[in-house]
Amino acid sequence: MGFLIEIFSIRPTREKWFGYLLLVLFAAHLHANATEPLLSEYKIKVALLYKLTRFVEWPPVTESATPESFNICVLGRDDFGSNLNVLEERKVNDVAIAIRHYSYSTSVESSCQLLFISDSKAAFMKSILHAFKNQPILTVSDARNFAENGGIIGLVLGQNHIGFEINLDAAHAAGLKISAPLLELATVIHVHNFKDMP
Repeated sequence: MGFLIEIFSIRPTREKWFGYLLLVLFAAHLHANATEPLLSEYKIKVALLYKLTRFVEWPPVTESATPESFNICVLGRDDFGSNLNVLEERKVNDVAIAIRHYSYSTSVESSCQLLFISDSKAAFMKSILHAFKNQPILTVSDARNFAENGGIIGLVLGQNHIGFEINLDAAHAAGLKISAPLLELATVIHVHNFKDMP
């Protein structure tokens, strides 16, 4: 947990978030020994999920609809293990984070602000994304071709870093605004006629 503690203990100004995201994406090597490469990879992804919330703006809500928690939801197989638990000690826009797990997409609640879709759902990915494309939910996954299939942010594992692809059309359809510095780091995916995708 040392890597996560180091990342989360940093309390920079908003202007410096960009620099620390760079640190996570490009300087965070996978310090994994031969027995736990997956564990170390997902520790980094947990830290990355938290940082991404700093660069995404969700639609405003009325005072009566203010959420009690910022819900980070996981759909499908959970490869994060206990690593996600550390996020419940954090906040997004002064709202405490809560972790939710779902086995089926039909059970996912609209109160999820960020939905991580496991690659165990790859066979159903297009239909899942179609169901959520007009909702203010940031969909994220490390499944192959996630952004091309209509997901908003696809995590891409490189040789010694985690990069990402952003489907800007999908973000707009969901009513989410992604900051320019984040877009500059990403591979931006444009899907023609996204609103008409099946």
